[in-house]
Amino acid sequence: MKKILFYSGLIICATFHSQDDWTLYPKKETPDNLNIESTKLSKTNHQDFQSIENAIYTDSVLYLSNEGVLVENKDSKIDSINNYLSKKGTYDGFTVQLYVSQKMEKVRELRKKFISNFPEMILFDEYIAPNIFLYSGKFQDYNNAVFSKMKLGEVFENTLVVRKRFPYYLEKKKED
Repeated sequence: MKKILFYSGLIICATFHSQDDWTLYPKKETPDNLNIESTKLSKTNHQDFQSIENAIYTDSVLYLSNEGVLVENKDSKIDSINNYLSKKGTYDGFTVQLYVSQKMEKVRELRKKFISNFPEMILFDEYIAPNIFLYSGKFQDYNNAVFSKMKLGEVFENTLVVRKRFPYYLEKKKED
């Protein structure tokens, strides 16, 4: 029984280990060095593709490498739109103002109280000298902001829905 369990465990481990590199791209210096014609291309298929001149086919065996290259073709207009949005891209929205004060200690207390009561909601503050404003939520319509204000009104006093401008969220490209 021990031998059967040992050999079955060995086979399972070997199976998982052999499936490690099946999704990798080929290692290459330039995009044009994979000009290898496939040996699997039959004459009947070749007749079907006569309209395509100088077609190049590659074998999937060449794609087993730990290092590879992925060519990304993108339009330059996308970068210009992202640059414009990062500089001037804002939208009008609503938020719930929880508190305004010049005392940082009181703002910290309210922040702790908010996080303990509403851990899933957004909380942010803004410093406009000399006051610190504590806000909750970023809403695109007034009705959702009022609904959130009602929830927050059970815990906090004197909440207020205010109009505010928010920047568009842009994904930052990770550079390696």
